[in-house]
Amino acid sequence: MVSDDVYAEELDYLVDYARQSLVYFDIVRDAAEKISGPGSTESQVQSSTLRIIADMIDRGVRVGDPSPRPDEELIEWVIPKGEVLNRIAEEMAKRDDPSDFIDICWFRAGSLTG
Repeated sequence: MVSDDVYAEELDYLVDYARQSLVYFDIVRDAAEKISGPGSTESQVQSSTLRIIADMIDRGVRVGDPSPRPDEELIEWVIPKGEVLNRIAEEMAKRDDPSDFIDICWFRAGSLTG
């Protein structure tokens, strides 16, 4: 695990990004890999992923699926934070290849309409 400063920088970056645009799962996963540090196990990276997502939610980032409608960017999962994290953990466990995680969910802060 890297320093608290690196964690805070990654969290700030993701929250700022989510205020500007939809953030796909792989960007969050990349941040979790950086936070976990070189040589981390998949379990450690997934734990870091859930931790940073929890903190993103606490800072106003919403989780959901991309909307097919042109006037709506994200279809928010309207469930409690714990259920969001459990759902993401279950989805990560179902996939053997982390490159398939992109389909799990997306993130957005601010308005969900385009």
